[in-house]
Amino acid sequence: MIRIAHYKIRVPDRKNRPVRPYSIALLADLHNEVYGSDPEHLVRAVEMAGPLAIFSVGDLVLAKFGRCGYGTALGTLRALARISPVYAINGNHETRMRTGARYAEAFRAYDEAVRAAGVIMMNNCRRELHFEGMTVSLSGLEPDYEFYKSFGPRLDAGIIREKLGDPGTGYNILLAHHPKYFPAYARWGADLTLSGHLHGGIVRLPGIGGIIGPGPDLLPVYDRGRFREGAASMIVSAGLGTHTIKLRLFNPAELVILDFE
Repeated sequence: MIRIAHYKIRVPDRKNRPVRPYSIALLADLHNEVYGSDPEHLVRAVEMAGPLAIFSVGDLVLAKFGRCGYGTALGTLRALARISPVYAINGNHETRMRTGARYAEAFRAYDEAVRAAGVIMMNNCRRELHFEGMTVSLSGLEPDYEFYKSFGPRLDAGIIREKLGDPGTGYNILLAHHPKYFPAYARWGADLTLSGHLHGGIVRLPGIGGIIGPGPDLLPVYDRGRFREGAASMIVSAGLGTHTIKLRLFNPAELVILDFE
């Protein structure tokens, strides 16, 4: 019941290519429940893929309309951290928890437990990682909550630079929950951006793609899959769960596996 989507990533810099192929798993938008399946199935699928690391681009929890749920998210992260190192950022639901008074206590408990499990939080910071001889500069972006609003301000490369500084050396991977700012991510200097948020468009139709995002955004451009902006690429996960609209039509829960070579 979980779609496994593989994407081959070929690093353009010959001097920085891995000496042997490796994989990284990408999670997005669990919202505290795997749609049409269960967390154990997800954990087994990740384990079978044998990733050297697991990246999460946020919204593993559910925080909306006064409801807050993170038990499944926490249990899943604990299980995944026993497989491979997990690097994660906050999505809009985690940011809502962190900044909203009604969720503040729950967020503190969740955040402390996640870190205690060994999950490496990457909100507005960068780390240099090494996979099979390849240098990766991994950055994680957590913008202010206003940038998730349908009629809020636009995120640009200057704001990203204020949060993260300049891109690092090596192959630059950016974890950024909302894909609609892909042009800004590319201008900032991300070689590969990893996103989610739009749930694959919730309902997908042949020849059209995703119909609606959680904004709601009609016919979202970056609904699911691989996109390019000059030399930069972005991969958008269709996500694993739902929240307000308990529906995914022609759009199963998705685990993304990035195959580097």
